[in-house]
Amino acid sequence: MHRRWHSADPSADVNFFASQEAARRQSRWLVLAFIASVVFVVVAIDVAVLVLHRATDSTAYEGLSPPALGAWAAMHGRLVAWTSLLVAGVIGGASLYRIRELKGGGGVVARALGGVRVERDTQDASRRRLLNIVEEMSIASGTPMPEVYVLEREWVINAFSAGTSPANAAISVTYGALERLDRDALQAVIAHEFSHVLNGDMRLSIRLMGLVFGLLALGLAARSLLRLARYADRAAAPILVGAAAVYLIGSSGLICTRFIQAWISRRRESLADASAVQFTRNPEGLCAALLHGAAQGKVCGFAVAESEEVAHMLFLAAEPRLFGTHPPVLDRLRAVDPSFTQSRIDAETRRLQRQWEAEAPPEEPVLGAPRPVAARPRPVPMPVQTPGTVPSALVAAVVASAGAPQTRHIEHAQALRAALPAWLDARSADPAAAQALVLAVLLSRDARIRQRQLAYVATALGQAEASAVQGLLPDALKLELLHRLPVVLRIFPTLRQLPEGQRRRLLEVLQALARFDARIDTFEFALLTLLSRSLGDELGARPPHGTATLDEMREPIALLFAVLAGQGADPADAVTARRAYEEGLATLFPRERPEYAEVPDWANTLGGALDRLATLRPLAKQLLVEGLVRTIAHDGQLSAGEAELLRTVCAVVQCPLPPLLNAP
Repeated sequence: MHRRWHSADPSADVNFFASQEAARRQSRWLVLAFIASVVFVVVAIDVAVLVLHRATDSTAYEGLSPPALGAWAAMHGRLVAWTSLLVAGVIGGASLYRIRELKGGGGVVARALGGVRVERDTQDASRRRLLNIVEEMSIASGTPMPEVYVLEREWVINAFSAGTSPANAAISVTYGALERLDRDALQAVIAHEFSHVLNGDMRLSIRLMGLVFGLLALGLAARSLLRLARYADRAAAPILVGAAAVYLIGSSGLICTRFIQAWISRRRESLADASAVQFTRNPEGLCAALLHGAAQGKVCGFAVAESEEVAHMLFLAAEPRLFGTHPPVLDRLRAVDPSFTQSRIDAETRRLQRQWEAEAPPEEPVLGAPRPVAARPRPVPMPVQTPGTVPSALVAAVVASAGAPQTRHIEHAQALRAALPAWLDARSADPAAAQALVLAVLLSRDARIRQRQLAYVATALGQAEASAVQGLLPDALKLELLHRLPVVLRIFPTLRQLPEGQRRRLLEVLQALARFDARIDTFEFALLTLLSRSLGDELGARPPHGTATLDEMREPIALLFAVLAGQGADPADAVTARRAYEEGLATLFPRERPEYAEVPDWANTLGGALDRLATLRPLAKQLLVEGLVRTIAHDGQLSAGEAELLRTVCAVVQCPLPPLLNAP
């Protein structure tokens, strides 16, 4: 029997919005700590340069006592200014360069560490198992499928997630984790990493990497000067002394940043462990993964030189340091099961070590079968009680699921993945085939409109592309309504491999195709919205934790609720739409609310409103989602189209919802 996550309140689960708010505060502390470290380094180096300059410039005070340091600084204000600009420029420039470099997505970090991308059409059984687990977690959490990498040179058991947003995320596991962990343990590791994706920890990690790199670059520059000065004559002694001072001061600033890095990372790792248990409801899987890590001994880091830079991102801590980025394994295990003791851990690690010693060489792992799905939960439509009476339990359940998929969502994802046609894998591995597939999925079910769309594709992208799309049409038209969006979400990583210009052109063609029937339905809006923000890197440029209040966003909130109320009502029934609008908006503005007004061209205006709403504070987003559920469910039904639209809205404002399911 599975044990629940241990906490003061056994029924308490991780709250996505509260963890987002905590991450927002921690991001602010990180920036303040970095600024303080930079100011300390700049001032300390200014002092060192002034002292050195005063000691070497003997002509300025021959026969006199050297002037006080403050007076010397006043006499050489230009030297202080240039030194400050140079030091701040090196630190800031290196940090910005590194952060900009990492904006390419999590794949940049994975490849730098020797990661090899796992392709959709892989025939390797262990890699197929890994892809299945990641895809199930992606469907269950309502996020795009991340890229998946295996660090083939690393025999240690470890993993990490990286990226600036869920749209360009990558999850990487080591070869050791792939070979030595069974399915339950590997699923727990992936769930832990998905928590980092959902809670915005990846962006925080990227900032940590960039800011630490800036201070590290200063130390590396000083060390290079020290090496060069060794081969110079005595005249270079001041340079040698100055380089040594810069190196020591830069190291001191780096230590301050490392302290903040460790403080933030330990809290986020504990949250990710809690989320992993909440996602899978299988504490034994997480315990097994942690025990396997403990059995490795102290060496959990990677062989490549860049591993120190990503130490705070790893599932398991590298060798213990002064500022540990992870809680001790014993503490992590006791959070799951308080009965764990060090002696029990020692006994388990000795058993695993004996088992590994007996394996020579390791063969293809025996795949652990997924837990049986006793009753597959059905997706929407979800009946409510009667029109106008939205149960509080329904609202609470949907809001609580944001960023926190449950076991039933994962079971639904397993069932959905199994139901998807087998031909999808071959057509999802190649960028050109993936482009043709997404075009085919968007084409109209009306044969006359579809022929005009194919003619446009031939004109815009060439006859070869139109033929490829037409070849996929028979299969694409057979896809069930609720399968179309998951199919597109799973090929996002492949589409991102297209050159930037080709991605931009694809978006233009998709937008034109959607307008051939003079209207955009909810599926087309969802597809275009998610694709534009994934392929256009718009989400990557936006912080996941905003600062705006509800009062500051009255206009876009009113527009969003008016659109959703109108989509759920008969076009001729303005009264029902107005009631649904009032029902939901009362959650956000209980006293005074903006007046209801129809939005004729909603598809063109809603995207801009959502971009503004993404800047809301996390706890304001919680109220937003509560109100949206009340508006959509006001008519007593939550239809498939409304569910797609709700999940798209939540994805854009960066609080992704799992599939909306009937009670199992």
